[in-house]
Amino acid sequence: MVKLFCAIVGVAGSAFEVDIDDGGSVAALKDAIKGKNSKTITCDAKDLQLFLAKKADGAWLSSKDPGVISMRSGVIPEQVKTLMNVEVDPADDIGDVFEGAPTKKTVHVLVVVPEAVGGSVSEASKLDQLVDKVDRLYDQLNKTGLGKRKVCHSSANSSLLNTLHVRVRSSRAVQFKTDNSVQPFPWAYTVDEHGDKIWLAEEQQRDRYREYVQVNIDDALARNELCVCGVEKGEGGEDLLSVDVPGHNITLVGRTDLIILSDQVLENPVEVKLLPDVRLIIEVKREVKPSSINQTVSELIALDIMVAEQVMALLTDFGKHWQFFWVADPTNSEGTIQSVIINNPSRAFAVIRTLLDQSPSAGADAAIGLPCVKAPIKRHKLSAVLASSGEDNGTGIRESLERYYDIASMLGPDIEMARAVARQITRSIPTLSYFS
Repeated sequence: MVKLFCAIVGVAGSAFEVDIDDGGSVAALKDAIKGKNSKTITCDAKDLQLFLAKKADGAWLSSKDPGVISMRSGVIPEQVKTLMNVEVDPADDIGDVFEGAPTKKTVHVLVVVPEAVGGSVSEASKLDQLVDKVDRLYDQLNKTGLGKRKVCHSSANSSLLNTLHVRVRSSRAVQFKTDNSVQPFPWAYTVDEHGDKIWLAEEQQRDRYREYVQVNIDDALARNELCVCGVEKGEGGEDLLSVDVPGHNITLVGRTDLIILSDQVLENPVEVKLLPDVRLIIEVKREVKPSSINQTVSELIALDIMVAEQVMALLTDFGKHWQFFWVADPTNSEGTIQSVIINNPSRAFAVIRTLLDQSPSAGADAAIGLPCVKAPIKRHKLSAVLASSGEDNGTGIRESLERYYDIASMLGPDIEMARAVARQITRSIPTLSYFS
């Protein structure tokens, strides 16, 4: 007896085993295949087409081959199509055809059920294929967040802020004296053979500038049981500040560089994602550009959505640019993010220490006095503004259209689904809603 593994091309399901006498013919193998799949194959056994799952170099298809694995979902990969040129002669002997073929983790036979033969594949099987494809499609859509426009913080621009109805305003900084003198952070570099400076990437210096920040606010950190945490690209840090924007068809994606939060994360690093007692995020740039402001504001918006506390963000080069951001009173139904720029490290760290000493439980109505601005400020939340300025019915219609086209591209046109989407669009047009 010979043990052969067969796969039906274009039909979802795993390869199956057939035991056949090595002295038998390929025609007998067809009978055995139909017998193993009586509910799936309803045509006569003689109408089946059998092809060897054998490559041009003589190698048999492995059951672990990506093409074989994709066949389980009904897909016909190109590499499989290339093997379906010469049909095995029904009169050939099994022993001759499969002589020397490996028996483990191998697919030997590709089975094609001709579509021209009436009832070649049962209606139940076709329905199973359809259901399976739809299930896989929706699973894929759920994973990719269909209908959500992903915006990376690093690529955020003024268009994002306009869509979210958020405006950034600038406050005038006031001069004040500090007790401590802090020098700018010394960015590291190397010198090439021509004597030119080659600055090390910011990523390469994260540990150094994290320590620079920690040393200069160590007293405030200790008083408030906080720490300065560096956010790495790996270990899940790359999506630390990823969140769906309420009322909008947008997902903000990415992270920041440093974050000041509860020192409990030192003992339990997995809690970083929970952002316990978060106070401040810090976006670090050796050279601050206009685009850096949009990036920092995007990160602040994400953090504001993710936590219950009133929070702030800082954009800095650790030298002459220290720009603080916070959510201020909304104006004309638009969210307002206020900012102030300090050009001295000593004063900047004084502001950070003052901020950290504020009680996080003071509530939204509590005003805090920062030495860099004239009057005490009140920090607010953007959540209500974002939700009320959302995209309304447009989001649902857009998602329905995209879902229809995605499904149609895989399964072909669906008249009933198209009509349902059309009715949804019609209902959204006031003039036509009466007729729908």
